[in-house]
Amino acid sequence: MIRFAAPTTLVICLSLLAVRPAGAQSEVLFRLAPEAGWLSAEHTKRVTAGGGSSESATTASGVTLAVNPSLGLRTRVLGGLLAGLEFEGVLAGRGKIEGTIEPTRNGQPHDVWPGEWDLRDRFGLGINVLLGLGPGGSSTHGYVFGGIRRMWSEFATSGVNPETDEVGERREQRARWPSSIGIGLTLNRRWLVDLRLAYSRSLTEWTVEIPDVLLDYGYSASAVVLSVGVGPPR
Repeated sequence: MIRFAAPTTLVICLSLLAVRPAGAQSEVLFRLAPEAGWLSAEHTKRVTAGGGSSESATTASGVTLAVNPSLGLRTRVLGGLLAGLEFEGVLAGRGKIEGTIEPTRNGQPHDVWPGEWDLRDRFGLGINVLLGLGPGGSSTHGYVFGGIRRMWSEFATSGVNPETDEVGERREQRARWPSSIGIGLTLNRRWLVDLRLAYSRSLTEWTVEIPDVLLDYGYSASAVVLSVGVGPPR
């Protein structure tokens, strides 16, 4: 359901921005927000060889930290209704999610070997749309939002040959596209304070072909993120 929430919110907000009446109040907002999240990831590895295939899926989770600067436009339409569009950057911390691959021990050429895997975000760009309520001139308003990010991420998976104990690792830089929905609260005090709670999901998959072997990799990730943003006085 989450993959439909952000596009639907985007269509609604853009429609409201397009039909805003003359004299509607608009403002440009800058927001700098440290964010902390709990990310759960599942790594799936499928090996196809010798006319058969085996698959192993394991999960891991951990804390993620990032800094999120954003710049957006918010416009009041239809009385107290608020519509907004913003662009954001993401600077991720150095932490990563690490897990252990469960081997399949069937004595077949397509067995999944034991090993380690990890997932680490580096940086990203994103877009969010907002829809909220709050009378004009109010110092507080709440809203819902949806968005999508393009993360530059590092994925790693390894395998230990049970016969030779030789370790092989594949580490790749790939795009991760988490879609998110959430709720927010903006407090217009001496400085603007913006609180957000979001839930996001992403799925990254690819295939590698080597002689006589086909390797399918998948990383499914979901996260709950809390951010506290601060903006300059208005």
